[in-house]
Parts: sequence; C-alpha cells; structure tokens
Amino acid sequence: MTMAISNEKLEVFKKSILDMIKVLEDTEDSVLYIKPSEKEWSGMQIVSHVLEAIDYWLVDLEALLIVPGAKWGRNHEHVRRLAAVDEKVVSGLKKEDTIKVLQDLVPRVEEVLGKVQEEDLAKTAPSYNPNFDGKPLSFIVDHLIVQHVAGHFEQLVRHLQKVQ
Repeated sequence: MTMAISNEKLEVFKKSILDMIKVLEDTEDSVLYIKPSEKEWSGMQIVSHVLEAIDYWLVDLEALLIVPGAKWGRNHEHVRRLAAVDEKVVSGLKKEDTIKVLQDLVPRVEEVLGKVQEEDLAKTAPSYNPNFDGKPLSFIVDHLIVQHVAGHFEQLVRHLQKVQ
C-alpha cells in the first residue's frame, strides 16, 4: 500500500508540534496564560485550541473514510471549539499535561493519515461550514491539520513575544 499522505506533510506536522512543545518547555508557566490584548488568545488558549481542533478534524476525517460524502465540519461557533479556548477552562490546564497531549497527537495523526488512500484525497463532501462546502478530503489534511498546526505555532511565538 502506497502512503497517500506524503512524508513531507507528516514532517511539517511533527516539526510544528515539536516546536510548540519546545516553546512551552522554555516558557515560564504564568506567561502562557497572559493575553497580548483583550481580543487575542493567550499562549495556552492557542495550544488548547490546537489540541481540540486536531482531534476534531481527525475524527471527521476518519468518519469520512467510512461514510464518504457525509456532511462534515463546523463553524467558528461550534461549542467544543469555544469551550477549548474559554479562559476558565484554559486556566485549569497544566503545562505538563498539555505537552503530553501534544506529544500523543503525533502518533494519532500518523495512524489516521495512514488510513487515507490516494483516491480518498480527491473525494468531496458537503460541509456545515459554507466556506468548506465541497472541498476534497485533501483540504482537511493540508489545511485543517498540517497548515493549521504550523500557523498556530507561529501565532504562539508572536503572542509570547508580545507578553514577555
């Protein structure tokens, strides 16, 4: 079986996760909870969002492999998404625990992406988010998993620079 998802994409994902872990390890705990502004997330809110979002998209991707063409996705008002960045929820997160969950994402992503066949990547399905409606499964892999984590790593670095 040929791997449909390139090693390059997996490496970008892994590097983003490892870089995020390194930043967390090198940052004083209290700094992770400071918001650069009222409208911006704290570092820990960014990490919490990544943990929730990647899990969400992996579950959706697996479901679409089982039931091709099923409606998938969510919008920015999705309750799990909002709860993951709620300041009360995030204030209870411990850095060590989030690092462990980030580490566990790597084998989980490898497992799920390993199930994707080349022909799956071109399949499309309707979405609850009109911006994603009719996108191929490759969009979930490329945009909502790989690029999503890479972008949030960069966001984490920018936000921490603002508050340190």
